[in-house]
Amino acid sequence: MSVSRRMKKGAGCVHGDMKIRSAYFCTLLLILAVLCGNFSGIVYRKTVSSRISVLEPEDDAFRSMQADESWLRALSVLCQESGNPPSEFITPSMLLGEFRVPSGILRFRIEDYLRLRYLFLRGSRQSYEKFQRAYQAAWDDVVCFPVEEAGMAYENSWMFERNYGGKRGHEGTDLMPPRNLSGYYRVVSMTDGIIEKIGWLEKGGYRIGIRSPSGGYYYYAHLDSYAEDFHVGEALEAGQFLGYMGDTGYGPEGTRGQFDVHLHVGIYIRTDRTEELSVNPYWVLRYAELYK
Repeated sequence: MSVSRRMKKGAGCVHGDMKIRSAYFCTLLLILAVLCGNFSGIVYRKTVSSRISVLEPEDDAFRSMQADESWLRALSVLCQESGNPPSEFITPSMLLGEFRVPSGILRFRIEDYLRLRYLFLRGSRQSYEKFQRAYQAAWDDVVCFPVEEAGMAYENSWMFERNYGGKRGHEGTDLMPPRNLSGYYRVVSMTDGIIEKIGWLEKGGYRIGIRSPSGGYYYYAHLDSYAEDFHVGEALEAGQFLGYMGDTGYGPEGTRGQFDVHLHVGIYIRTDRTEELSVNPYWVLRYAELYK
Protein backbone atom coordinates (compact mmCIF):
# COMPACT_ATOMS: atom_id res chain seq x y z
CA MET A 1 0.00 0.00 0.00
CA SER A 2 1.34 3.42 -0.92
CA VAL A 3 2.04 6.05 1.66
CA SER A 4 -0.72 8.29 0.30
CA ARG A 5 -3.30 5.49 0.50
CA ARG A 6 -2.25 4.69 4.08
CA MET A 7 -2.62 8.36 4.97
CA LYS A 8 -6.11 8.54 3.42
CA LYS A 9 -7.14 5.39 5.25
CA GLY A 10 -5.77 6.75 8.51
CA ALA A 11 -7.59 10.02 8.02
CA GLY A 12 -10.81 8.13 7.40
CA CYS A 13 -10.37 6.17 10.60
CA VAL A 14 -9.68 9.32 12.56
CA HIS A 15 -12.73 10.96 11.03
CA GLY A 16 -14.85 7.93 11.93
CA ASP A 17 -13.53 7.93 15.48
CA MET A 18 -14.42 11.62 15.81
CA LYS A 19 -17.97 10.91 14.68
CA ILE A 20 -18.29 8.11 17.22
CA ARG A 21 -16.80 10.27 19.97
CA SER A 22 -19.07 13.17 19.04
CA ALA A 23 -22.14 10.95 19.10
CA TYR A 24 -21.03 9.49 22.42
CA PHE A 25 -20.41 12.96 23.85
CA CYS A 26 -23.84 14.20 22.71
CA THR A 27 -25.50 11.14 24.20
CA LEU A 28 -23.64 11.70 27.46
CA LEU A 29 -24.74 15.34 27.53
CA LEU A 30 -28.33 14.29 26.92
CA ILE A 31 -28.18 11.76 29.75
CA LEU A 32 -26.64 14.35 32.07
CA ALA A 33 -29.31 16.88 31.10
CA VAL A 34 -32.04 14.38 31.89
CA LEU A 35 -30.42 13.45 35.19
CA CYS A 36 -29.92 17.09 36.12
CA GLY A 37 -33.49 17.86 35.16
CA ASN A 38 -34.78 15.04 37.31
CA PHE A 39 -32.49 16.02 40.16
CA SER A 40 -33.49 19.68 39.99
CA GLY A 41 -37.12 18.61 39.88
CA ILE A 42 -36.63 16.51 43.00
CA VAL A 43 -34.80 19.36 44.74
CA TYR A 44 -37.54 21.82 43.71
CA ARG A 45 -40.30 19.55 44.96
CA LYS A 46 -38.48 19.08 48.26
CA THR A 47 -37.99 22.85 48.52
CA VAL A 48 -41.67 23.43 47.78
CA SER A 49 -42.66 20.78 50.28
CA SER A 50 -40.47 22.20 53.02
CA ARG A 51 -41.68 25.73 52.29
CA ILE A 52 -45.42 25.16 52.47
CA SER A 53 -45.28 22.53 55.21
CA VAL A 54 -44.13 25.17 57.72
CA LEU A 55 -46.73 27.78 56.70
CA GLU A 56 -50.05 28.07 58.49
CA PRO A 57 -53.20 30.16 57.84
CA GLU A 58 -52.69 31.63 61.33
CA ASP A 59 -49.46 33.30 60.15
CA ASP A 60 -49.57 37.07 59.75
CA ALA A 61 -48.53 36.74 56.09
CA PHE A 62 -51.72 34.85 55.32
CA ARG A 63 -54.07 36.87 57.51
CA SER A 64 -52.97 40.25 56.13
CA MET A 65 -53.52 39.10 52.51
CA GLN A 66 -51.36 41.88 51.10
CA ALA A 67 -51.95 42.40 47.39
CA ASP A 68 -51.99 45.35 44.99
CA GLU A 69 -54.21 46.82 42.29
CA SER A 70 -52.29 45.23 39.40
CA TRP A 71 -52.71 41.80 40.94
CA LEU A 72 -56.45 42.36 41.30
CA ARG A 73 -56.65 43.21 37.59
CA ALA A 74 -54.69 40.07 36.75
CA LEU A 75 -56.94 38.00 39.01
CA SER A 76 -60.03 39.36 37.30
CA VAL A 77 -58.67 38.43 33.85
CA LEU A 78 -57.69 34.95 34.99
CA CYS A 79 -61.07 34.24 36.56
CA GLN A 80 -63.03 35.56 33.59
CA GLU A 81 -61.02 33.64 30.99
CA SER A 82 -60.92 30.36 32.89
CA GLY A 83 -64.23 30.38 34.74
CA ASN A 84 -62.29 29.31 37.86
CA PRO A 85 -62.79 30.97 41.27
CA PRO A 86 -60.16 33.32 42.75
CA SER A 87 -58.68 30.74 45.12
CA GLU A 88 -57.36 28.72 42.15
CA PHE A 89 -54.93 31.55 41.38
CA ILE A 90 -54.49 33.18 44.79
CA THR A 91 -53.23 29.99 46.45
CA PRO A 92 -50.18 29.36 44.21
CA SER A 93 -49.41 33.09 44.16
CA MET A 94 -49.36 33.22 47.95
CA LEU A 95 -47.12 30.16 48.14
CA LEU A 96 -44.65 31.90 45.84
CA GLY A 97 -44.31 34.48 48.58
CA GLU A 98 -46.75 37.18 47.56
CA PHE A 99 -49.77 37.99 45.43
CA ARG A 100 -48.18 38.45 42.01
CA VAL A 101 -47.94 37.13 38.49
CA PRO A 102 -45.00 34.67 38.39
CA SER A 103 -41.80 36.42 37.30
CA GLY A 104 -40.99 36.15 33.60
CA ILE A 105 -44.60 35.73 32.55
CA LEU A 106 -45.48 38.60 30.26
CA ARG A 107 -49.16 37.79 30.01
CA PHE A 108 -51.62 36.41 32.52
CA ARG A 109 -51.60 32.83 31.28
CA ILE A 110 -53.90 30.35 32.92
CA GLU A 111 -51.66 27.40 32.12
CA ASP A 112 -48.77 28.89 34.12
CA TYR A 113 -50.88 28.99 37.27
CA LEU A 114 -52.17 25.49 36.66
CA ARG A 115 -48.57 24.32 36.30
CA LEU A 116 -47.65 26.00 39.58
CA ARG A 117 -50.64 24.39 41.24
CA TYR A 118 -49.52 20.97 39.98
CA LEU A 119 -45.99 21.48 41.33
CA PHE A 120 -47.22 22.63 44.73
CA LEU A 121 -49.62 19.70 44.96
CA ARG A 122 -46.76 17.30 44.20
CA GLY A 123 -44.64 19.04 46.80
CA SER A 124 -47.18 18.87 49.62
CA ARG A 125 -50.80 18.15 48.77
CA GLN A 126 -52.02 18.35 52.36
CA SER A 127 -50.51 21.79 52.99
CA TYR A 128 -51.62 23.14 49.63
CA GLU A 129 -55.21 22.00 50.07
CA LYS A 130 -55.29 23.49 53.58
CA PHE A 131 -54.49 26.93 52.15
CA GLN A 132 -56.83 26.41 49.22
CA ARG A 133 -59.72 25.84 51.63
CA ALA A 134 -58.76 28.96 53.57
CA TYR A 135 -58.75 31.15 50.44
CA GLN A 136 -61.99 29.58 49.23
CA ALA A 137 -63.67 30.61 52.49
CA ALA A 138 -62.44 34.20 52.25
CA TRP A 139 -62.75 34.88 48.50
CA ASP A 140 -64.72 32.44 46.37
CA ASP A 141 -68.29 33.20 47.52
CA VAL A 142 -68.07 36.99 47.14
CA VAL A 143 -70.51 38.23 44.49
CA CYS A 144 -70.92 41.95 45.19
CA PHE A 145 -69.75 44.97 47.18
CA PRO A 146 -71.66 45.34 50.49
CA VAL A 147 -73.02 48.88 49.95
CA GLU A 148 -75.28 49.72 47.01
CA GLU A 149 -74.44 53.42 46.79
CA ALA A 150 -71.16 54.50 45.19
CA GLY A 151 -68.58 56.76 46.78
CA MET A 152 -67.63 54.74 49.85
CA ALA A 153 -64.23 55.65 51.27
CA TYR A 154 -62.11 53.00 52.97
CA GLU A 155 -58.48 52.16 53.62
CA ASN A 156 -56.40 49.16 54.51
CA SER A 157 -56.73 49.57 58.27
CA TRP A 158 -55.89 45.97 59.13
CA MET A 159 -54.67 45.78 62.74
CA PHE A 160 -54.77 49.53 63.28
CA GLU A 161 -54.99 50.26 67.01
CA ARG A 162 -58.43 50.39 68.64
CA ASN A 163 -58.98 51.25 72.30
CA TYR A 164 -62.63 50.76 73.24
CA GLY A 165 -62.85 47.83 75.65
CA GLY A 166 -59.06 47.56 75.79
CA LYS A 167 -56.25 48.02 73.29
CA ARG A 168 -56.58 45.71 70.29
CA GLY A 169 -55.97 45.46 66.56
CA HIS A 170 -58.68 46.36 64.04
CA GLU A 171 -59.92 43.09 62.54
CA GLY A 172 -61.80 44.51 59.59
CA THR A 173 -62.34 47.36 57.15
CA ASP A 174 -64.54 50.41 57.76
CA LEU A 175 -66.56 51.77 54.84
CA MET A 176 -67.22 55.49 55.29
CA PRO A 177 -70.13 57.07 53.35
CA PRO A 178 -69.98 60.44 51.53
CA ARG A 179 -72.34 61.96 54.11
CA ASN A 180 -72.59 61.19 57.81
CA LEU A 181 -76.22 60.05 57.58
CA SER A 182 -77.50 57.16 59.66
CA GLY A 183 -80.30 55.03 58.21
CA TYR A 184 -79.69 56.14 54.62
CA TYR A 185 -77.12 53.87 52.93
CA ARG A 186 -78.27 50.35 52.09
CA VAL A 187 -76.12 47.38 53.12
CA VAL A 188 -76.38 44.11 51.17
CA SER A 189 -74.90 40.65 51.65
CA MET A 190 -71.67 40.03 49.73
CA THR A 191 -72.44 36.30 49.53
CA ASP A 192 -75.09 33.67 49.71
CA GLY A 193 -75.24 32.17 53.17
CA ILE A 194 -76.96 31.34 56.43
CA ILE A 195 -77.47 33.83 59.27
CA GLU A 196 -75.46 32.64 62.27
CA LYS A 197 -75.69 35.68 64.53
CA ILE A 198 -77.87 38.75 64.65
CA GLY A 199 -78.74 41.45 67.18
CA TRP A 200 -76.84 43.72 69.52
CA LEU A 201 -73.15 43.39 70.28
CA GLU A 202 -71.45 45.97 72.49
CA LYS A 203 -68.51 46.60 70.16
CA GLY A 204 -70.49 46.03 66.96
CA GLY A 205 -73.85 47.57 67.71
CA TYR A 206 -76.61 46.06 65.60
CA ARG A 207 -74.78 43.46 63.56
CA ILE A 208 -75.43 40.44 61.38
CA GLY A 209 -73.09 37.50 60.72
CA ILE A 210 -73.54 35.27 57.67
CA ARG A 211 -71.81 31.93 56.97
CA SER A 212 -71.11 31.50 53.25
CA PRO A 213 -71.20 28.14 51.42
CA SER A 214 -67.38 27.78 51.44
CA GLY A 215 -67.22 28.39 55.20
CA GLY A 216 -66.38 32.10 55.45
CA TYR A 217 -68.13 34.16 58.13
CA TYR A 218 -69.04 37.66 56.88
CA TYR A 219 -69.67 40.16 59.65
CA TYR A 220 -71.50 43.48 59.13
CA ALA A 221 -71.52 45.84 62.13
CA HIS A 222 -72.85 49.21 63.38
CA LEU A 223 -76.11 48.95 61.42
CA ASP A 224 -78.77 51.57 62.09
CA SER A 225 -81.56 49.04 61.56
CA TYR A 226 -82.35 45.77 59.81
CA ALA A 227 -84.18 45.41 56.51
CA GLU A 228 -86.59 42.90 58.06
CA ASP A 229 -87.09 40.63 61.03
CA PHE A 230 -84.23 38.21 60.29
CA HIS A 231 -83.67 35.02 62.29
CA VAL A 232 -80.69 32.78 62.98
CA GLY A 233 -80.66 29.91 60.48
CA GLU A 234 -82.35 31.92 57.72
CA ALA A 235 -80.91 31.55 54.22
CA LEU A 236 -79.93 34.71 52.33
CA GLU A 237 -78.79 35.41 48.80
CA ALA A 238 -75.89 37.54 47.62
CA GLY A 239 -77.09 41.10 47.09
CA GLN A 240 -79.98 40.75 49.53
CA PHE A 241 -80.81 43.90 51.51
CA LEU A 242 -79.63 43.52 55.12
CA GLY A 243 -80.21 46.96 56.63
CA TYR A 244 -78.92 50.52 56.76
CA MET A 245 -75.51 51.86 57.72
CA GLY A 246 -75.47 53.46 61.13
CA ASP A 247 -73.43 54.49 64.16
CA THR A 248 -74.58 51.98 66.77
CA GLY A 249 -72.33 50.35 69.34
CA TYR A 250 -69.78 51.01 72.07
CA GLY A 251 -72.27 50.74 74.91
CA PRO A 252 -75.53 49.09 76.02
CA GLU A 253 -78.16 48.27 73.40
CA GLY A 254 -79.37 51.33 71.58
CA THR A 255 -76.16 53.37 72.03
CA ARG A 256 -75.55 55.69 69.07
CA GLY A 257 -73.31 58.57 68.11
CA GLN A 258 -70.03 57.36 69.61
CA PHE A 259 -68.38 57.57 66.15
CA ASP A 260 -69.23 58.57 62.57
CA VAL A 261 -71.65 56.51 60.49
CA HIS A 262 -69.86 53.61 58.80
CA LEU A 263 -70.06 49.91 58.01
CA HIS A 264 -67.50 47.63 59.62
CA VAL A 265 -66.88 44.53 57.47
CA GLY A 266 -65.07 41.54 58.92
CA ILE A 267 -64.22 38.17 57.41
CA TYR A 268 -63.49 35.12 59.56
CA ILE A 269 -62.57 31.56 58.60
CA ARG A 270 -62.26 28.22 60.34
CA THR A 271 -58.94 26.39 60.34
CA ASP A 272 -57.58 23.18 61.83
CA ARG A 273 -56.38 25.21 64.80
CA THR A 274 -58.87 28.06 65.14
CA GLU A 275 -62.64 28.16 65.08
CA GLU A 276 -62.78 31.87 64.23
CA LEU A 277 -59.71 33.37 62.54
CA SER A 278 -59.96 36.96 61.32
CA VAL A 279 -58.45 37.80 57.93
CA ASN A 280 -57.99 41.17 56.24
CA PRO A 281 -61.09 41.99 54.14
CA TYR A 282 -59.60 45.06 52.42
CA TRP A 283 -58.42 43.41 49.18
CA VAL A 284 -61.54 41.26 49.00
CA LEU A 285 -63.58 44.47 49.15
CA ARG A 286 -61.43 46.14 46.50
CA TYR A 287 -61.87 43.16 44.22
CA ALA A 288 -65.64 43.16 44.78
CA GLU A 289 -65.91 46.89 44.16
CA LEU A 290 -63.78 46.97 41.01
CA TYR A 291 -64.56 43.67 39.30
CA LYS A 292 -67.86 42.27 40.60
